[in-house]
Amino acid sequence: MNEPDLFASERAALARARRVLAKEDAAGHRDALQGLADAYERLVRDMDRLIRHADRTERELARANQQLRELTETLAFRNRHDGLTGLLNRETLIQEAEGLLQERPLGLILVDLDFFKQINDRYGHPVGDRVLVDVARALERSRPEEGYCGRLGGEEFALVLGAACGRMAAQVADELAGEIRAIRRPEAPGLRVTASMGVAVAVPGVAFDRLYLCADDALYRAKYGGRDRIERVRDQIEPEGEPPPCHG
Repeated sequence: MNEPDLFASERAALARARRVLAKEDAAGHRDALQGLADAYERLVRDMDRLIRHADRTERELARANQQLRELTETLAFRNRHDGLTGLLNRETLIQEAEGLLQERPLGLILVDLDFFKQINDRYGHPVGDRVLVDVARALERSRPEEGYCGRLGGEEFALVLGAACGRMAAQVADELAGEIRAIRRPEAPGLRVTASMGVAVAVPGVAFDRLYLCADDALYRAKYGGRDRIERVRDQIEPEGEPPPCHG
């Protein structure tokens, strides 16, 4: 099936003008030129409309592409981050930590808020959520340039320290504990927030699971030693084959 000729009327006007010009008829010339002018006026008008439509379509396509990029970025962010605090989620934090631990010493600070259920029960869950966000901001302020912070779930957080030593990790934990104690909420008079922390440092080549278990063991000792405490593994964790130093 042949496609319609979009310029059929213009082509006919041109053909008529050529025939009239060949006859050298002055009156016919005027009619032919008038028809040609009318045809090209329509052509210009139609082309202008088409160009405007194309421009509008291009702008709409650009907006759609921008919205698609923004949606893709939003989905990628949500896939990697905790919805409430904006920190890395558990899976992403572990993935990033495993990558760092392959090439440099790594410190891990596990943070568990003390008696958080009592905050929710006394002040309500909206205040509890704001406290979690406040703690997240404290972790971000404490995070060194080579490091990550994330929410492991509930009131549990983690701070990963790249290229860390035991002294540095302990100092960061101490500063973080102070920032958490300083959290205040004007809508919650009498609010007191503290955290128990477990700190461990591993040399490159140690499995992250092993580092995590040692830090978690230290956290357990902090929680059951009275809370609002920091316990750490004194020695750096060595690769498999060395005795695990999961002790205070």
